[in-house]
Amino acid sequence: MAIRAKGTAAANRQVRAGRAVLEKGLRRSEEILDAAATLLVDDGYAQLSTRKIAARAGIRPGNLQYYYRTKQDVVRALLDRYLAESMRAIEQRVAASEGTPEARLRSGIEGIVADQQVGRSCEFFREIWALAARDRAVARAVRDFYARYRDGVAQALLAVNPALGAARADRRAALVVAMLEGLTVFRFGRRADLEDPALARELPRLVLQLAKEIGP
Repeated sequence: MAIRAKGTAAANRQVRAGRAVLEKGLRRSEEILDAAATLLVDDGYAQLSTRKIAARAGIRPGNLQYYYRTKQDVVRALLDRYLAESMRAIEQRVAASEGTPEARLRSGIEGIVADQQVGRSCEFFREIWALAARDRAVARAVRDFYARYRDGVAQALLAVNPALGAARADRRAALVVAMLEGLTVFRFGRRADLEDPALARELPRLVLQLAKEIGP
């Protein structure tokens, strides 16, 4: 019993030590992504480099490359984190809404529009798009991001109207994403050009029409 207890205590210490290392690594990874996002918004895509990201994060470039080998890996992780955080926020908002598929879709769209009203979110994506136009690896990461975004919208449309079918739902999801992302073009500076509260009500109505309309 004493040997077993000793072994268990040693194993517990190893688990605690491993967890501490893991938590430290996750925290450092988040700090690197925070630094990269701030650098993108404050200084622009042209200033994004592993050296500058490391400097902003307060670490050596070699330490950064332990987590992310290239600038493109950092951008991919940024997009993954943004999508995960957005999905969590939307799911929480949807869970608090009425139980119908229409209400969930409306709530999700309203959540996306609300997120766009955070100025730095729009600035972040404008810089990502500019970088994607000049970097094929980043462009692939952006395409992957929007493919997952589009798929989520398509599933929400199908939940409202299964008769749409997968192909039509996917096409309409592309239109919905285009409308949503297109709004960021109008949101420059501290005050957005589109501040009309009716906008947040109009867009969900249009999306619901796209979900319900079968057409020829």
